[in-house]
Amino acid sequence: MQMNARPALISRIGRLLRAKESLVFYAVGLSALDLAAPLATGWLFRHRSLSSLLGAGNSVIGDAAAGRRLTVLAVAVAYLLVSAFFTAGYLRSLLGKLHWGPRDARQFSRLLALLVLATAISWGIAAAEHAADGHVSDAVLLLSAFVGQTVVYVPLLYAEYAIVASNVGVGRALVRSVQTFVANGFVSLLVLFGLFEISLLLWQFLPGSSGDALALGSTVIIHVLVWGSVSFLSDVVLLSVYIDSIERGTLPPN
Repeated sequence: MQMNARPALISRIGRLLRAKESLVFYAVGLSALDLAAPLATGWLFRHRSLSSLLGAGNSVIGDAAAGRRLTVLAVAVAYLLVSAFFTAGYLRSLLGKLHWGPRDARQFSRLLALLVLATAISWGIAAAEHAADGHVSDAVLLLSAFVGQTVVYVPLLYAEYAIVASNVGVGRALVRSVQTFVANGFVSLLVLFGLFEISLLLWQFLPGSSGDALALGSTVIIHVLVWGSVSFLSDVVLLSVYIDSIERGTLPPN
């Protein structure tokens, strides 16, 4: 990133953060949905306690594929549809006035396809980490997880912003995501590392929770609030970086 562009980018992030701070509740709602869906499919697939499900780190796609039950599949499909719908509204709200859904069916289908891809990739990464657990040291596993997720998620990091802000298809959005990452490597890696660390801390905290349902419920609420707030902040930063890249001529408008 050019040095003279940094003050403008920081100013843009600050303005967007102040103007859209109420959307943190939107992000918290999406965070709650992301947490509740795998808990629901995990329970339908194999009835277990909440603490056990929280520690399992299961995926809606993984549960749907392994469970082979209509109810699990229905919940997984419903989650993907609802999440894509409201994610579109959330990102559109960051760019302008409040919205609750996508601009049109094309935008919805593109975000849905991207969400399915991202969910499938997350499931694959989690399965690989589970398979490697016990065969390598914790330090090596942690480093491998970060490097692997960084490599895998580079094409996804800015893709949803490209779909909403630039009205492009999934393939073009992935290309633009890589281009944006390359042009803004430092801030992109900083956000990725921050999200990785916070996610790791939160998921380590959740499985260790024990006691009555009230205590465990409080822990889940804290998790949702923290992750939703962090997601909102990262969206503000990454969306600002994406728009800044277009305005500086690093990326074409579409």
